[in-house]
Amino acid sequence: MCEIKSLSLRKLIVTCCFICLFGLQCKLVTAQSIYISPDINIKNDFSYFILPHPNGTISLLRDKSFKISLQTLSPEFQWGVEKSIELPGRKWRIIDLFEWDNDIDIFYVSKMETSYGIYLNRYNSQPSLIHEKLIYDGVAVSSNDDIKIKYASNKNWMAIGFQNLSDERLMVLYNRKADSIYYTLNLTKQFQEERQHIYDVEISDQGFVYLFGRTSESNRKKVQTLITKIGLDGNLLEAKELPLKDYYFTSGMAKIDNVAGSLAYGGLYSERSNTPPEGYAIGFINDENQMSEINFIQFSTSLLKEWSGNSKKSILSNSELNTRSIEFKSDSGCLIFYENTKELSRRPYFSATDPTGAYTTRWYDYYFDDIIVASFDKKGGLLWEKVFHKRQYSQDDQGLFSSFFIFHTNSVLRIIFNDAISSEGTVSEYILKPGGEFIRKSILNTSYKNLNLRFKDAMELDAQSLLVPSENNGKLNLVKIVFD
Repeated sequence: MCEIKSLSLRKLIVTCCFICLFGLQCKLVTAQSIYISPDINIKNDFSYFILPHPNGTISLLRDKSFKISLQTLSPEFQWGVEKSIELPGRKWRIIDLFEWDNDIDIFYVSKMETSYGIYLNRYNSQPSLIHEKLIYDGVAVSSNDDIKIKYASNKNWMAIGFQNLSDERLMVLYNRKADSIYYTLNLTKQFQEERQHIYDVEISDQGFVYLFGRTSESNRKKVQTLITKIGLDGNLLEAKELPLKDYYFTSGMAKIDNVAGSLAYGGLYSERSNTPPEGYAIGFINDENQMSEINFIQFSTSLLKEWSGNSKKSILSNSELNTRSIEFKSDSGCLIFYENTKELSRRPYFSATDPTGAYTTRWYDYYFDDIIVASFDKKGGLLWEKVFHKRQYSQDDQGLFSSFFIFHTNSVLRIIFNDAISSEGTVSEYILKPGGEFIRKSILNTSYKNLNLRFKDAMELDAQSLLVPSENNGKLNLVKIVFD
């Protein structure tokens, strides 16, 4: 249980004591300091972006549709004066925000004269414009989802994907430190013959882009799953076909280990297309560009029993497992996190204005349930697998307050989530040790502060603290959790 040791308007000190069994019995005492910012009214905002800085301040950029404002949260968690930012052009839309020392890089789309372009503007905290860059002119825009930015772990290299006016998919490689566009690659023309569907895009700290995807089915060719490496000049260096045997990827992703210089790819596999998964698929490309055999490992009966209470595979038919994250270990192996999610739509039982239900607005139910974690060695061998039970249900919110956040420390991973999707819930965590031992505990109760925490959008500040936004009744709070 959590005992509240002291309570002030903006800070809580919560001490949690519990007994854990990690080989030997030990008493582990942890404490969290919780900082809550004053309310910000965002009821009429189109979107907002949060950006921590090295000096301890946090920038809040708000798109109010008719104007953009910038507000700074001090290290003491007090808001500064709200200031306006004037973006050039018309009908601008912000794509994303990145930190540059203590300045702000805004990537946005704006209409200049007759066409839309992708721009980068850099502002200081005043905010004054100190740099601007045209990334590409002639963008087809229908929604922000049409423009994707993938970036390296050092956030210098950025791969920006979008569609041009000819409905072709392009990718620009941009380096922020050098302020240089290295290439603009037409992906539609490059992969026209293969008609490749991209699962994931990864970019290394050296600027190499990896495309993880599969070719479309055709009468002439079998489906191929490929990892394609693109050089700094935009040329395809290599396309490796994954040896899938007779299996199919049902959920996949890739991730670069910049320390070991390797790339891991994995997810789930099935024996037939469009059928429930049978187990894990995992493989590596090492620092010498050599590809290992893919390991296909069935879910164990003990895992299925731990998950559903029995060892039958029927749980897989009623579940929708998705690959969520690949986390590298110090031995060059990795952990893969999977989550059981489901989205259902339904009509209300009765509508006074439309008894037939033909034109009634549908309800959408979102389920984010159990997490499966599997640990693999650097050759893809399964070391252990665990089930972290949770139940999250919400309606008509796109699951914004569901799922989980992985917080990294030197010795353990903390998997943090809302126990219930409401303003009267508990925030809990699983503390996971390298050998697979874990314990579940509660962090805080959110009911007395009316917090709805969006852990999907949480971010690590350092090895001891994280920042997570909270939305409740049109009000925004930024919440900082410090693990002492």
